[in-house]
Amino acid sequence: MIKVDDKVIIKRVLNGEKDLFELIIRKYHREIFTYVYNMTGQYQDTEDLLQDIFFNVYLKLDRYNHQKSSFRTWLYKLASNHTINFLKSAQKKYVTTSEVNLDLICDEPNIEEILVKEDQLNQIIEVMKKTLSKKHQCIFSLHYFSNLSVKEISEALGIPDKTIYKALNTSIKKIKKEVTTR
Repeated sequence: MIKVDDKVIIKRVLNGEKDLFELIIRKYHREIFTYVYNMTGQYQDTEDLLQDIFFNVYLKLDRYNHQKSSFRTWLYKLASNHTINFLKSAQKKYVTTSEVNLDLICDEPNIEEILVKEDQLNQIIEVMKKTLSKKHQCIFSLHYFSNLSVKEISEALGIPDKTIYKALNTSIKKIKKEVTTR
């Protein structure tokens, strides 16, 4: 598949080629799914949230300003806000499931190694949810699970870089402390 710049796709979608929005969905679905799933811990909630997020992105596409941030950063900002609002409104405490999404581990030859890593990841997520505030969970997930830089997180959440660094440092200490006391 030919890679097309996000700005080009967005411009064409806004000019009436609405079917091209599917390219954006295909490009970002997996990483936004992973990010939201790490926040909720629930497959069905994640699927529902993803539909809402991409629908909202489509509706707000004309508000995206490429001079302020990359599209990826803007998308994460919308996904983060939507997911946090969902978690706050639902006021649910999610339990990490041991469900493994086989689509996420597609062409890996060593399934046992993947399952061990998945279990370790689930344990970290469980500790995150137990010890970190929603804000710190969000920052931690964006940085370590979605590979956003501190600058990108700062832009997405509207939080100063220093605050992001401090939140990451504090989160790591809390997680390490909880893991070592287990």
